Amino acid sequence: MILKRLKEATRSRHTALESRLPLLDTHLARNAYHEFVHLFFGYYEPLEKKLMAQPCWESIGFNYAERRKTPRLAADLMALGDSAEAVQGLARCQNLPVLSNPGQVLGCLYVIEGATLGGQIISRHLETAVNGDRHDRRAWE
Repeated sequence: MILKRLKEATRSRHTALESRLPLLDTHLARNAYHEFVHLFFGYYEPLEKKLMAQPCWESIGFNYAERRKTPRLAADLMALGDSAEAVQGLARCQNLPVLSNPGQVLGCLYVIEGATLGGQIISRHLETAVNGDRHDRRAWE
């Protein structure tokens, strides 16, 4: 019941966000994807530091360390040609959500896990774009 209410209450925000992200664009170029990974890293890295510093993990009973996104994002950036130094020099988001109680931490986790599920759809799309059409693949090489 609560999951249904939460999905309904956030549907318009999800739709608005999805319309602003061209990651499902059939003509997404490698450099545009690379820039988005820069932005994702710049957001997730400080957010995950803030999350990991929260004192409520034991009471929540969840180990977020295993779900961290930044190690994979950094690896993707290096696979795309960035050096470790360039990744560390990327701009970091300063406008992070407030995480002052377990409820806010759980809300943040809900959003992050939703993004992870959406990322699976995006990954399948990108795999098709990169390996499917020969014309699209040239833009990624």
